[in-house]
Amino acid sequence: MKRLSIQRKHSKRLGKKGYWSGYKRGQEQGSRLGQASFGKVFEGVSIIIPSCNQLQQLRACIHRIEENTSHPHEIIVVDCGSTDGTPTYLLRKSIAVRYALLKKDVHMIGSLNQGLMMAKGTTIAVLDQNSMVTSGWLDRLLECLYSDPRIGVVGPVTNGPFGEQQVEVPYMDENGARQFAMTYNISNPDAWRETESLGGFCLLLRRETLEKTGYWDEGCHSSQEAHADWLLRVRLLGKCMAIAGDAFIHYEESDRDTVYGFPQTAEKSGSMEESSRNRSFFVQKWGDADKLFQSLKLSTAEPDGQVSPSKETHVSVASFYPVGALVQGPSGAIFRLEPGSRRLLHGVSAAGGEYVRPVRVSQLDLLALPLVGKPEATVSGGIDASVAVAPEESIPVLAAPELENMSMLPTLNIPAQRKRWIEVLYAEGEQLYQIGNGWKRPFLTLYAAMSWRAEDYRIQFLSPGDLSALVEQRPIIAPPMLQGHL
Repeated sequence: MKRLSIQRKHSKRLGKKGYWSGYKRGQEQGSRLGQASFGKVFEGVSIIIPSCNQLQQLRACIHRIEENTSHPHEIIVVDCGSTDGTPTYLLRKSIAVRYALLKKDVHMIGSLNQGLMMAKGTTIAVLDQNSMVTSGWLDRLLECLYSDPRIGVVGPVTNGPFGEQQVEVPYMDENGARQFAMTYNISNPDAWRETESLGGFCLLLRRETLEKTGYWDEGCHSSQEAHADWLLRVRLLGKCMAIAGDAFIHYEESDRDTVYGFPQTAEKSGSMEESSRNRSFFVQKWGDADKLFQSLKLSTAEPDGQVSPSKETHVSVASFYPVGALVQGPSGAIFRLEPGSRRLLHGVSAAGGEYVRPVRVSQLDLLALPLVGKPEATVSGGIDASVAVAPEESIPVLAAPELENMSMLPTLNIPAQRKRWIEVLYAEGEQLYQIGNGWKRPFLTLYAAMSWRAEDYRIQFLSPGDLSALVEQRPIIAPPMLQGHL
């Protein structure tokens, strides 16, 4: 009996040792395969589902995808600290679903960006976990998306509360939704229509649209505003958005207070206070968006040889960033933005007690700009904090109109004082520009100017006549704020 007990213990130790040995080999093999496949894409659709403590809806959402999707696809779930059993469920679904488990303090927008980074498909679907897809949903959306190269994003129609995309339905439950969709989701190009807004419950986009537009802005306070912000950038690039009127999916309205399925703040989602705060951020970043599109008439002549989005097929959001600015990617490398490209800087060191601080941008923004030339050693210099560049390169110079109260404000000799000048300019309804050889580019808002740390650069005050003589080109917008390694 004693001998049998010893054998059992020995067998248990060997089993435990074998388990961890196999676990280690599997982990190493998975790491190698992951590194080998990094950056590779496949001819299919990446379906991204952010998740947080809604296991029942998530399970139903994935089941509907598996049941109703024949087109090649991958399902990516990014969960933020769920405590309702979601991690265990995802572990069991690990063969059919790719997933990432993030910390609970990462909100929905960060989760979505993580999923976008993981996506390998040539087409990407962003799906709310309350969205229950139906038969033929993806075929109809793909048909609409690829019917015209001008279309960058499409969305379906639904029973949910999503403005233009909401349709009247005769059914009372999800079983009725299946029957309704079978007769509704029939190819009908006449049902497609362009729109200026799409609900974030289901978006289908081309990979190149994401690559040119960048990630969702994590500075937004709600997913609703983050979707609106990203779609505005899509429009800024001259891309169309469309509603596929022949693609219907069911939206589960059991949790109408969290339409986007993710609590963003301690306040109740959808409250008037939160809505006002979100809208305030959006206006702070973009100003009057409708006025922007009405007045934005981009000519073919752009600073230093750039052309307008209507003429350039490979334009990206990075084209709306200031020429000569220093940017830093997720790896820590620092680049100088040049017309339609970027240049790696070998080193940036302080001089005169201050320096030009690089602005954090995403890897997508960097990849949208070709890398040119050899690495260049760069030193920021003097009280003007301007970047030392080769004579043939553009030096970042900012300009603003002369103000009547200029003598009352301090000389622009340190960033804090220059920052005060910039705030005064916008407070008095004036405008800050980046200027070059015969051109000027307005910073869209004060937020945009501060995002690019305009106070670090030399500011030149010009008379109204001198400013009006410069040709105005595309505005300078703020880059998305990012929290993760993107």
